[in-house]
Amino acid sequence: MDVRQTFVFLAGRSLTRMEYLMKHACIDLIEQALLIGTRELEALNEGQTEQAAACEEERSRLTQQAMELSGDVPLDILLVELQKLCDMQKVLIQAGTLLRQNWQKEFMRVRGESRRLAGYRQAMAHALH
Repeated sequence: MDVRQTFVFLAGRSLTRMEYLMKHACIDLIEQALLIGTRELEALNEGQTEQAAACEEERSRLTQQAMELSGDVPLDILLVELQKLCDMQKVLIQAGTLLRQNWQKEFMRVRGESRRLAGYRQAMAHALH
């Protein structure tokens, strides 16, 4: 039996790593969560916060379900998959932070514009009296 090709012995036959990953619901749920994370990132990049929030809720639900099923997943495989989720989370945080910064800049621009227009309005009111 080649150790590099055989990952786990299950139901009387050995499975390769890929076969094991394809058969395990926990890993499948994590992969689904990563896919949802990609859609969440797209929504954040497009400024669609409601869609991003919906994706985040779904991603969180899938991750929670995966953790509930993770008991019999070999630790090395679980760690690889969780690292992918962690990396995705870091990217999502960066995108969210950038979106918040852009909103702050826009708010400050609009606020400055409002003040400028209020100043013009006040000057016109004094000029007309």
